[in-house]
Amino acid sequence: MKTETLTRILTRLDSIGRFCGYVAMAMIVLMIGCMIWEVVARKAFNAPTMWVTTTSYMFNGTIFLIGAAYTLRANQHVRIDFLSTRFPLRVQHAINALFYLCIFLPALYMTGDFAITKALKAYERGTLEAMSAWEPLIWPFLTGISIGLVSFGLQVAIETVRHLIGIRYPNAVAAPSDRDLLEG
Repeated sequence: MKTETLTRILTRLDSIGRFCGYVAMAMIVLMIGCMIWEVVARKAFNAPTMWVTTTSYMFNGTIFLIGAAYTLRANQHVRIDFLSTRFPLRVQHAINALFYLCIFLPALYMTGDFAITKALKAYERGTLEAMSAWEPLIWPFLTGISIGLVSFGLQVAIETVRHLIGIRYPNAVAAPSDRDLLEG
C-alpha cells in the first residue's frame, strides 16, 4: 500500500479520537453544571445533593480516558523525551514504534479487556456503586472507561503505524497542528 493512501486512512481513523475529544469536552461542561448546581443547592437553599460527588468523580475519570486518544494525536501527553529528541528523526520514530508495540499496546489491550469484562459483568448483575450513599448503577461509568481505553488503544495503534512509516520516510509523518485537530 502506498504511503499516501495509508496516511489518508490514518487521518480518517483519527476522527474517532477527535470525536471522543469532543465528547470529553461536552462532559466537562456537564460536570461544571453539576458542580454549579451543588454550590447553588448548598449555599442558596441549604439543601446539598447526594449525587454530585459521585457524578463528578465518574465524569472526571471518564473525561480523562475518553480524551486520551485526542490528546495523543495532538502530541500533548507528558513525555520524558529529553534524550530521544537528540537522536535523528528515524531513530526517534523507531524508539516510539518499539515502545508502542512492545509495551504500550499490550498494556492497553490487557487493561481494556479487563475494563470491558468488568463493565459487562456490572451491567448483567446491576452492580451499584458501594462507595456512595446514592448508590447509582456503576456500569455507565465502567462503560465510559472501556470506550476511552478502546479509543486510546486505537489511537496508539494509529500512531504506531505512523512511526513505522516515519522510520522509512522520516519527514512524511508530521505532527498535527491544532487547526487540523479541530477541523478534521
